[in-house]
Amino acid sequence: MKKITLLLAAALLGVILVGCGSTPSKYRDAETLNPGRLSPRDWEEVVVAAGNAMLADQNFNLFLEDYKTDALKKLTKREASGEELTSLEKRTSTMPLLWLTTIQNNTGEHIDTRNMTNRLREIIVNANKVRFTTAAAGGGQDIDEGTEDVRELRKNPNFNKNTVAERGKVNAPDLSLSGSITKQIARSGRENELSYLFTLTLTDNVTGMGVFTYTKTITRGHTGKAIGW
Repeated sequence: MKKITLLLAAALLGVILVGCGSTPSKYRDAETLNPGRLSPRDWEEVVVAAGNAMLADQNFNLFLEDYKTDALKKLTKREASGEELTSLEKRTSTMPLLWLTTIQNNTGEHIDTRNMTNRLREIIVNANKVRFTTAAAGGGQDIDEGTEDVRELRKNPNFNKNTVAERGKVNAPDLSLSGSITKQIARSGRENELSYLFTLTLTDNVTGMGVFTYTKTITRGHTGKAIGW
């Protein structure tokens, strides 16, 4: 009798373990954990839409055409004066240089705006529309300090001075990308409606004129819990 009981217990334990192992885990995004807020997936969609809108924007593409025309004139003038241009300059100088400033988060919530700007840069740069700099950026953005540090190697006697990058050779950015996120809340009883306003602006740093602007409003509804005892 005791042997049969042990066998039944072992079988039951096996069923429980198999059942636990076969239960798929569920991803709980920010909307599930924080009702009424946007999830990282939502912001990903917003950023992708903004990046694609910029690539398709007529004013942005006209700016790129004008920039290329002016850049080719400058290259021709430099060569005519006897200046020797590198192959890299000839290939890349017809595209404007972009830097990331800041997407201001005015919501009071944690939103990874640095990741948003990096994603925007990836979309635009991978379309071969612009170049981008990592030597300078707005507050809170990533800066690669290697551009500055490598020039300090000139002081190190172990390095060939002819291979050390010269000062005064880093290009200043032609375009800056910035934006903001704001939030408004409308309440009616236990019903809440949250509206997030996402704006994006691309600026010509030479003239200070805006090249492209984008606005997107996203809403979330939420019913608060009734107070119970």
